[in-house]
Amino acid sequence: MLDNDKAALIDQYINSYNAFNVEQMLALFDDSIVFENESNGEVNVRAEGKVEFENLAKESAKLFSSRNQTITDLHIDETQAKISIDYLGVLAVDLPNGLKAGDELSIKGHSFFEFYNGKISYIKDVS
Repeated sequence: MLDNDKAALIDQYINSYNAFNVEQMLALFDDSIVFENESNGEVNVRAEGKVEFENLAKESAKLFSSRNQTITDLHIDETQAKISIDYLGVLAVDLPNGLKAGDELSIKGHSFFEFYNGKISYIKDVS
């Protein structure tokens, strides 16, 4: 798979994510997609396969009235890609940690991607 193809898949994924388009995200994934979210050095969310990812994506979308990931850096090698992102989300609901609907959540982080058969097979978000 060419680096340009990997970059295009990542761009499509980010655009779909920002638009809350779960179906479009799923179309970019290998059937055995694995998604992990790591925060403060611990994996706190993991989904295996399209069904688990779809359920997770639909639930997490309900938390935000808007969200935007902006790629600030992209590095691709033979086996994976790494992006640096700036994330800005506006909460749609009050959270147990004290954040309220309408509050902005701003995070800098990284996402790692792996590919299989021309599709995204692994994503790990780290913040």
